[in-house]
Amino acid sequence: MELYNKMNYQLLRPKNIVDYDREVYVYPIGNVRITFDSKVRMTNNVYEFLNPNCITISAANAVTLEVKYDGFLPDIISDIVRIDQRSQTEFSKYVVARMV
Repeated sequence: MELYNKMNYQLLRPKNIVDYDREVYVYPIGNVRITFDSKVRMTNNVYEFLNPNCITISAANAVTLEVKYDGFLPDIISDIVRIDQRSQTEFSKYVVARMV
Protein backbone atom coordinates (compact mmCIF):
# COMPACT_ATOMS: atom_id res chain seq x y z
CA MET A 1 0.00 0.00 0.00
CA GLU A 2 2.89 2.35 0.80
CA LEU A 3 4.48 1.74 -2.61
CA TYR A 4 1.14 2.25 -4.36
CA ASN A 5 0.58 5.55 -2.54
CA LYS A 6 4.06 6.85 -3.36
CA MET A 7 3.70 5.92 -7.00
CA ASN A 8 0.30 7.62 -7.25
CA TYR A 9 0.76 10.69 -5.07
CA GLN A 10 4.50 11.37 -5.33
CA LEU A 11 4.68 10.15 -8.95
CA LEU A 12 7.56 7.81 -8.16
CA ARG A 13 8.48 5.47 -11.01
CA PRO A 14 10.98 2.62 -11.32
CA LYS A 15 14.24 3.44 -13.12
CA ASN A 16 15.61 0.00 -13.82
CA ILE A 17 15.23 -3.71 -13.17
CA VAL A 18 17.96 -5.54 -11.27
CA ASP A 19 18.20 -9.30 -11.69
CA TYR A 20 20.61 -11.74 -10.07
CA ASP A 21 21.07 -15.35 -9.05
CA ARG A 22 20.70 -16.07 -5.33
CA GLU A 23 21.82 -19.13 -3.38
CA VAL A 24 20.31 -19.28 0.13
CA TYR A 25 21.30 -21.20 3.25
CA VAL A 26 19.52 -21.12 6.61
CA TYR A 27 20.86 -22.16 10.02
CA PRO A 28 18.00 -22.23 12.54
CA ILE A 29 20.06 -21.46 15.66
CA GLY A 30 20.19 -17.67 15.76
CA ASN A 31 17.95 -17.59 12.68
CA VAL A 32 21.01 -17.20 10.43
CA ARG A 33 20.38 -16.49 6.74
CA ILE A 34 23.36 -16.68 4.38
CA THR A 35 23.02 -15.64 0.76
CA PHE A 36 25.36 -15.64 -2.21
CA ASP A 37 24.33 -13.26 -4.99
CA SER A 38 25.97 -13.48 -8.42
CA LYS A 39 25.42 -12.66 -12.09
CA VAL A 40 24.02 -9.19 -11.35
CA ARG A 41 22.24 -7.99 -14.47
CA MET A 42 20.06 -4.99 -15.28
CA THR A 43 17.85 -3.27 -17.81
CA ASN A 44 16.36 0.20 -18.07
CA ASN A 45 13.28 -1.22 -19.76
CA VAL A 46 11.03 -1.22 -16.70
CA TYR A 47 8.04 -2.28 -18.79
CA GLU A 48 9.56 -5.76 -18.96
CA PHE A 49 9.12 -6.30 -15.21
CA LEU A 50 8.23 -9.94 -14.49
CA ASN A 51 8.82 -10.94 -18.12
CA PRO A 52 11.01 -14.07 -17.97
CA ASN A 53 12.37 -13.26 -21.44
CA CYS A 54 13.45 -9.74 -20.49
CA ILE A 55 16.80 -8.85 -22.06
CA THR A 56 19.36 -7.68 -19.49
CA ILE A 57 23.03 -6.74 -19.52
CA SER A 58 25.74 -7.56 -17.01
CA ALA A 59 26.08 -4.98 -14.24
CA ALA A 60 28.70 -6.59 -11.98
CA ASN A 61 31.13 -9.45 -12.15
CA ALA A 62 31.13 -10.25 -8.45
CA VAL A 63 29.74 -12.66 -5.91
CA THR A 64 28.44 -11.10 -2.73
CA LEU A 65 28.08 -12.95 0.54
CA GLU A 66 25.56 -11.61 3.02
CA VAL A 67 24.99 -12.94 6.53
CA LYS A 68 21.90 -11.90 8.48
CA TYR A 69 21.00 -13.14 11.94
CA ASP A 70 18.78 -12.40 14.92
CA GLY A 71 20.37 -11.84 18.30
CA PHE A 72 23.67 -13.68 17.91
CA LEU A 73 25.87 -15.30 15.28
CA PRO A 74 26.83 -18.86 16.31
CA ASP A 75 30.58 -19.54 16.38
CA ILE A 76 30.25 -22.36 13.85
CA ILE A 77 28.83 -19.92 11.28
CA SER A 78 31.27 -17.16 12.21
CA ASP A 79 34.17 -19.56 11.64
CA ILE A 80 32.81 -20.74 8.29
CA VAL A 81 32.29 -17.27 6.84
CA ARG A 82 35.48 -15.75 8.26
CA ILE A 83 36.88 -13.38 5.71
CA ASP A 84 40.65 -13.43 6.12
CA GLN A 85 41.78 -12.57 2.61
CA ARG A 86 38.56 -11.09 1.27
CA SER A 87 37.38 -7.53 1.45
CA GLN A 88 34.46 -6.51 3.62
CA THR A 89 32.61 -3.66 2.00
CA GLU A 90 29.21 -2.30 1.19
CA PHE A 91 27.76 -3.38 -2.14
CA SER A 92 24.44 -2.29 -3.57
CA LYS A 93 23.18 -4.20 -6.58
CA TYR A 94 20.79 -1.34 -7.29
CA VAL A 95 23.51 1.33 -7.24
CA VAL A 96 25.74 -0.75 -9.51
CA ALA A 97 22.87 -1.24 -11.95
CA ARG A 98 22.12 2.52 -11.97
CA MET A 99 25.77 3.24 -12.79
CA VAL A 100 25.75 0.99 -15.89
